[in-house]
Amino acid sequence: MLDLSHICVAYDDKVVVNNVSFSLASGEIGCLLGPSGCGKTSILRAIAGFEQIIHGEIKLRGVQVASPDKHISPERRRVAVVFQDFALFPHLNVGQNIAFGLQHKTAKQKSQRVNELLALVGLPDISERFTHSLSGGQQQRVALARALAPRPDLLLLDEPFSSLDAELREDLAQDIRRILKHEGTSALLVTHDQHEAFAMADNIGVLREGRLLQWASAYQLYHQPVDKFVAEFIGQGTLLPGNVIDGHYVETKLGVFSMTKVQSAQFALEHSLDVLVRPDDIVHDDNSTNVAKVIARAFKGAHILYELALNDDPASKVLCLAPSHHDHALGERIGIRLDLKHLVLFNV
Repeated sequence: MLDLSHICVAYDDKVVVNNVSFSLASGEIGCLLGPSGCGKTSILRAIAGFEQIIHGEIKLRGVQVASPDKHISPERRRVAVVFQDFALFPHLNVGQNIAFGLQHKTAKQKSQRVNELLALVGLPDISERFTHSLSGGQQQRVALARALAPRPDLLLLDEPFSSLDAELREDLAQDIRRILKHEGTSALLVTHDQHEAFAMADNIGVLREGRLLQWASAYQLYHQPVDKFVAEFIGQGTLLPGNVIDGHYVETKLGVFSMTKVQSAQFALEHSLDVLVRPDDIVHDDNSTNVAKVIARAFKGAHILYELALNDDPASKVLCLAPSHHDHALGERIGIRLDLKHLVLFNV
């Protein structure tokens, strides 16, 4: 459905998107994730046709719509956009807002499509209401229904949950995913919130300073990050110092680990490395002889997130997500064992 090949975007000779490439299959939901100013919205605007690219090309359905020498106008791309502020028309009621892009349909067809979409987004029987009387979450659903009404090939969502309460965002992201999958619509979400990305997207691209560092599933980004920034931006974890032994092993205060053949070839000549350890890699085990000191804790309901010092060394810290009935005080020593399924290594 969508293919970006080495695209660059610049404003006043300043490159803000640098050599970005990724693809989105038909019916797939993707996400561009990163901190403010990383270029994710500029990529979205280039796909929509609101910005021109200075290098590379963009294809929709296999047809080139953008290159340095070619720019197909937004209205000819069959792409719909849900903006950050929803951009609903205050002088039109809900039904009229949703039907706005259906000019070439009969009144009966418009009414059927409006009722179908309102039922799909969980808002039946509100077509006569005006948007100012709706909550933020309801307005977001109406904006989604309006964008989906003409059955676009691709839906672009620009920080669509940023104005909503935090507790609503993840639930709404899951609802929108269900709606898009029901419609079979390809979509690309832009957000800085990884929880929204995890709830909604099939594949996620992590951006930093205009560069795409990794395009992968949420599972791969969390357990198999290819870049230290990705490892630190996605989820929680610590980087534990390790020493390379014989070019095939890494020794840490949690034990000695065997490197894969690929890792041995990549890191054989290094003296020291950082080992990524996630909170779920450390299991609280009262029967373990390996103990660590609690130096910080955060109660999270079903779990407590402990920060632990290994061998009483504050410089060697790990996180442990333990069931909350394992309630331990600061300074207490608790038993732990390692359940490391993925050895992720980075240069120091």
